[in-house]
Amino acid sequence: MASFVTPALFPWLIAAFLVGYAVRTYYSYQKLSHFKGPPVAAVSSFWLAWQAVNARMPVAQKEALRRYGSPARIGPSLLVTDDPELLRHMSAPRSKWTRAAWYDGMKLDPRVNNIFSERDERRHAEMRSKMIGAYSGKEVETLESDIDENLQRLLTLIKQEYNGKPLDMALLASYFTLDVLSQIAFGDAFGFVQANEDLYDFNKLANEKFSIIELIVNHDFPRKLIQSQLMQKLMAPKGTDKFGQGRITGIAQKAVAERYRPNAKIKRDMLGHFIAKGLSQTQSEAESQLQIIAGSDSTAGALRITMMMLVGNPVAYGRLVADVDQAIVDGKISYPIVRYSEALEIEFLTACIWEGIRLYPPLFGLQSKLAPPEGETVNGVYYPPGTQVAFCCEGVGRRRDIFGEDADLYRPDRWLHPDPKLLRNFDWALADPVKGAISIAHGIWVQEKMMLVAWPRRI
Repeated sequence: MASFVTPALFPWLIAAFLVGYAVRTYYSYQKLSHFKGPPVAAVSSFWLAWQAVNARMPVAQKEALRRYGSPARIGPSLLVTDDPELLRHMSAPRSKWTRAAWYDGMKLDPRVNNIFSERDERRHAEMRSKMIGAYSGKEVETLESDIDENLQRLLTLIKQEYNGKPLDMALLASYFTLDVLSQIAFGDAFGFVQANEDLYDFNKLANEKFSIIELIVNHDFPRKLIQSQLMQKLMAPKGTDKFGQGRITGIAQKAVAERYRPNAKIKRDMLGHFIAKGLSQTQSEAESQLQIIAGSDSTAGALRITMMMLVGNPVAYGRLVADVDQAIVDGKISYPIVRYSEALEIEFLTACIWEGIRLYPPLFGLQSKLAPPEGETVNGVYYPPGTQVAFCCEGVGRRRDIFGEDADLYRPDRWLHPDPKLLRNFDWALADPVKGAISIAHGIWVQEKMMLVAWPRRI
């Protein structure tokens, strides 16, 4: 059979492809041409990919916002903002903006969406209503006692193994949060602190793959490729793996299966809440993975940030120690582990945590929202259909018009009797994306406050 494509047609086909590509690129460029940003970002995703590969995404977003203004264009159809008012508008209950395709990359279990990856607003609201009690910690009766138990293990480890010796507190913070969240999730800690080692090379592999994961999640083609059935079979972490995320997944699946057996013991932990609310076994497995994999990184990040900032600021550290010592003298702190309600009374502790999180928010990714099909004008700025707007939390926390000219400095005092507008803007900007995604904010606060009171007393 004669071929319909002769060699003479190849140049015309190539020319047609190039013309089509040029027209599409020009149209894409024009759609958001009224927004400024890195020039290459207007016509390709190269800028975004380069920042991900070099682990500069939060810093690069902040630099773009300061140079080009907010919102800044960082992709052909992608903007980034640090404007609390725009962020509030996009996430309002009756907003026409929806979750963009970035959230598809947060689907950790190929069988079902979790509360973070679910993009359908109606289904997400239904899931949230069922799970909010567990993720906020309000319906988990053992929350504080689980943290107490694991914090005591950590303090014992430090006393026995690192008395007068250097230690990697960043790694121990990760061990601690992994143990706490696993115990909160399904009743048993993984045992990272007790073993005092990176079990299953979980942290090692996660750190090595982080840039690649961010690159995949931020771009449609690699994300769809990795999430295809073929690639899921070949490359996705599996419960039978001996290392990394797959090993954690396997432990979660086994723990969930035990609790879904007939006549299984009823517990008032996170998994017990899911079961009581009628979640399927598959859905509970997906949520348990999310709690461990996403929640542990956020919580450990918050702990590391606050400790690093305090160590580098002798004045703030000295004041925190003095306030803790005074609370001890006044009989306001329990021994050996402080109660969360007692930690709440140490005002400067809260200020130290807020200030650390303001400078280095423990949040991951673009968390972009998609403009309505008809487009929308917000505060006099038109966002065409198909526009995605990403969230730069670090940019919000360092806005000089909100926090002053010293916005890049660690100064906890700014949170002592702050301007109500300042607190409203940052409280929303930090807390709402977390609550809307996995609602671990309460768990972060409980762990941070209790650990940071114990830290000056023991270390």
